[in-house]
Amino acid sequence: MLEEIVGGILATLQVLGALALTFFIPGYVLVNALYPRRGELDREYDTLYRITLGIVLSIAVTVLWSFLLNSFGVSPEGKGYVVGTNIAAGLIGLSVLFFGIGWWRGAYPWMTRVHPSLARAPAPGPSDLLSEEERDHRIRLKLQELATKRERLRRAIKDAERRMQLHSADARGHYEEKRNQARAELKSVEAELRKLEEERAAELY
Repeated sequence: MLEEIVGGILATLQVLGALALTFFIPGYVLVNALYPRRGELDREYDTLYRITLGIVLSIAVTVLWSFLLNSFGVSPEGKGYVVGTNIAAGLIGLSVLFFGIGWWRGAYPWMTRVHPSLARAPAPGPSDLLSEEERDHRIRLKLQELATKRERLRRAIKDAERRMQLHSADARGHYEEKRNQARAELKSVEAELRKLEEERAAELY
């Protein structure tokens, strides 16, 4: 009884595996190899497009592989090469090949969870390049704004120090407080400037 149950489960898994290998896996990894960036097929229904194209391409890959096997003619044993073992081996090999190409092109960012050295990023598309240019433009504007603010604070510090020398002790305390506030703000601005410059340098290089 137990053997029959286990045999039934194994047979079911074998059928499911054969269906997935024939109608889904090769085409899906091929789609990822051709279009590694998420949202490249469609911004809203990208996953649905990948699944649909994966099914269609899997059927095409299976048919083409069967044609290739059939072109080899008859084996020395007098049988054709279009048998389940050869078909499965070819589809598995092609799936591994397509997966490797997709990984190389950055289609599987989750591979970094397996090992950091497996991390690959897809090449930026036209829309990504535009967004990078916009982001760089915003960073440059922010850098310019911070640089202007830094110069204003430096002038404020010099002005406060000059006034400290010209006024009495009571007034000197007021300008000393203003100088200290400007120095603290200047320190914060310079730290933000360094951070933005480092981020921009990392993106460029």
